[in-house]
Amino acid sequence: DLFYRQANAPGDEPYWRGAIWMPINFLALRALKHYAAHPNAPAAIAKQAASLYAELRENLLNTCIGEWDRTGSIWEHYDDVGGRGLRSHPFTGWTALVLNVMSEKYSV
Repeated sequence: DLFYRQANAPGDEPYWRGAIWMPINFLALRALKHYAAHPNAPAAIAKQAASLYAELRENLLNTCIGEWDRTGSIWEHYDDVGGRGLRSHPFTGWTALVLNVMSEKYSV
């Protein structure tokens, strides 16, 4: 991607590009779980959605819990390569959605 990890302007880091953000992952998990269980979804689509759901959920929880174990904090977002917590901490804003991910509750 041409803009991946590129500064927005001189001195303005790529705040929204590249990092792992809880809200978008929560929405992706919610959609994948929906399509994995949808009665009208073709079997191949449901199977792939279920597989992607399990993989994304596991990776997201491993990242958040790993940083909690390492630092004792929940972070605003996480590095997409190494998983390190970035920016604000403790951050119990949208990153608190990790509790919904743990309990697999995606209703809003």
